[in-house]
Amino acid sequence: MKDGVWAVTTPPLVVGFHCYWLVIHGVTVTDPQSETFFGYGKISGGLEVPSKGEDFYDVRKVSHGEAREHWYFSKTTAAWRRIFVYTPPDYDQNPKARSPVLYLQHGSGEDERSWVVQGRANLIMDNLIAEKKAKLMIVVMEKGYARPGEQPPPSRSNFVGALDDVF
Repeated sequence: MKDGVWAVTTPPLVVGFHCYWLVIHGVTVTDPQSETFFGYGKISGGLEVPSKGEDFYDVRKVSHGEAREHWYFSKTTAAWRRIFVYTPPDYDQNPKARSPVLYLQHGSGEDERSWVVQGRANLIMDNLIAEKKAKLMIVVMEKGYARPGEQPPPSRSNFVGALDDVF
């Protein structure tokens, strides 16, 4: 370390998404230069080692749907919960169209935000739909576990409002 700046070199990492933290004088902190993610049950930094030749989750020049953040009050937890809902391209232009719904739920360790932020589910859906490998569908991304009295994580997004407890 020189003048408060330090670097680290690791052996090559395996392909995939990796969460990490910094430990400074025994205190675990997130990297201020990284987007924050929720992995291993806590906020972390993250980096991805891409797989050669795989681009199914890249932004492409195709029609794009939307990943929308919604809040609802859960009767089960007696607390506000967040879900992300992917709607396919042109969804709002066809309000009477019916679509199948896919529910993605995490187990322990990550949260509902991971499907879009880390997993790029919205981009994967856009690309699959454009290639006619998937039907137009709605994708609901939920945390997948509930603890009575749990509180939502801080969010900078717009607060959408209450939905009935749909799960």
